[in-house]
Amino acid sequence: MRGLFVAENYIVKAEKAAVVALIFAMVGLSFMQVLLRIFFHAGIIWLDPLLRHMAVWAGLTGAAIAARYSRHFALEAFVKFAPPRLHRPLEVFAGLFTMAASLLLFYASYKFIRDEFAAGAVAFYIKDLKVPGGWAEMIIPATFLLIVFHTLVGLFRPKDALPGQGGVY
Repeated sequence: MRGLFVAENYIVKAEKAAVVALIFAMVGLSFMQVLLRIFFHAGIIWLDPLLRHMAVWAGLTGAAIAARYSRHFALEAFVKFAPPRLHRPLEVFAGLFTMAASLLLFYASYKFIRDEFAAGAVAFYIKDLKVPGGWAEMIIPATFLLIVFHTLVGLFRPKDALPGQGGVY
């Protein structure tokens, strides 16, 4: 199990780095767009749809990070207000429920992405380059798989583990 906890920590580091990079890029690109509109009375036409997709990617990646720290669903409230002897069974139930819901949402988003590719949907154009809708929205099923992974690992994570060794920190 230790190897799984170490792997999860690397995945979480990559998720955090992706969110930080996306947010910095969004701030920088948004600022550039504002400057272009103020000084040149024009902007980059494809930048607004790109920024919207970047916001979705950052938000959904943040949701996967929240799943790692068990801060993702309101089911946790039941655990906190229940008697201490029921905490572990309720945590397991909440984890299983979260995984089941995430797997169903993964399947639905997988079908959505498959249909986007089959229809040839375009998210936006950068000059003559078409950015397929399926690639722009690929984060949706990926996030649900990450939520399932983090929740599954969380069921086996010891609550008293030290930071960096699979514990909650």
